Amino acid sequence: MAWYYGTYSCGHEGRVNIIGPMKFREYKKERAFEGMCPDCWEKYKQGEHEKANKEAAEKAKEMELPKLEGTEKQVPWANTIRQKFIDSFIENEITKREFSILEFECSGFRKVVKDISDIKNIAYWCIENVTKAHEWIENQGSVMIAAYFREALKSPEERAKEEAEREEKRQLELEATVFPEKKVTEAVVKIKYTKKKIWACFEKNEDFRLLVKSLGYSWEDGVWERSIGETTGYAEDRAAELGNKLLNAGFPIRIMDEKVRNNAINGIYEQECKRWIKYKPKEDRLVIKWKGYNDNLYSVSKSIPGAYWDSGMCLKVNHYKEVEDFAKLYEFKFTTAARKAIEDHKEKMKEIETINPKEVKEEEPKNGLEEILNSSSDIIEDLKDD
Repeated sequence: MAWYYGTYSCGHEGRVNIIGPMKFREYKKERAFEGMCPDCWEKYKQGEHEKANKEAAEKAKEMELPKLEGTEKQVPWANTIRQKFIDSFIENEITKREFSILEFECSGFRKVVKDISDIKNIAYWCIENVTKAHEWIENQGSVMIAAYFREALKSPEERAKEEAEREEKRQLELEATVFPEKKVTEAVVKIKYTKKKIWACFEKNEDFRLLVKSLGYSWEDGVWERSIGETTGYAEDRAAELGNKLLNAGFPIRIMDEKVRNNAINGIYEQECKRWIKYKPKEDRLVIKWKGYNDNLYSVSKSIPGAYWDSGMCLKVNHYKEVEDFAKLYEFKFTTAARKAIEDHKEKMKEIETINPKEVKEEEPKNGLEEILNSSSDIIEDLKDD
């Protein structure tokens, strides 16, 4: 490795780092200094880009092409890319080889594009309908054809049908959207749900984040979600609850199901139970669980014989009667697994023989002296005077 000095074609002096066999280094040096210096080369490229962008803008104006939308840097570049696209697919005929490449790279291409003439139709559609600068930048050349060939070759009937479907969807979404009187934003929280999960989609907002977190939602894959199970209640109730809380906090909501939406507006939903008796099968223990801190629940449940704390108050199943009394006093519910564990325990107890043992009454030791004294008034010989 060595540095070689010389003069570039632009007249500026500089140096280049050349490695390899000595016999090739002189040749590499001559080639390196044939061109412009790095600074002049960058200026030249910038000038060429600006020239190409200017020519593309003039041609776009002359051809009355749709105006592109984007940043100050994106639009000139996208204009140039679009002009190259026109030169490739409108001014010149696409070759069979290029057609074969598109057919190979695009899934379903041959089913939609029948022959080479369809390529021009796709190109014309792209020029007329793709107006976002970033789309031209991201889908250059044949990639643009691949991205929009299905859309470009749709029949008028298909387009009309899709537009009708989009309009219907817009109307349904409009009907499903509710704004509170004291709204804090124009943005709408989209609430969706299945039997096993609820999703809340919204823009970044700290008040919204705190609210949904307080209701047990977590951030997953760009959306707030909550899993639904036995201890949460039905998804419809939790969705209505979420909608109601959001409306009262000033957030507009969208719930497609009319009944759930009305329940959210009117605050009609079953309250979520946050006190449960669960079951740990591995330890064969009932577990008393509640949300938040509660010293009273802790002290009372801890007083049950054999109770110990392990993410909840744990007890053997044979103390189920005490647990049932506790649950009744403090409005706890039993999970299906906990109830089954108790029933199984009761069944096992039935298999154990129940007996009535004979009670043995223990006799007190005999007091002979007392018997003698009580049985006769005669004086014992040993006690008589001589």
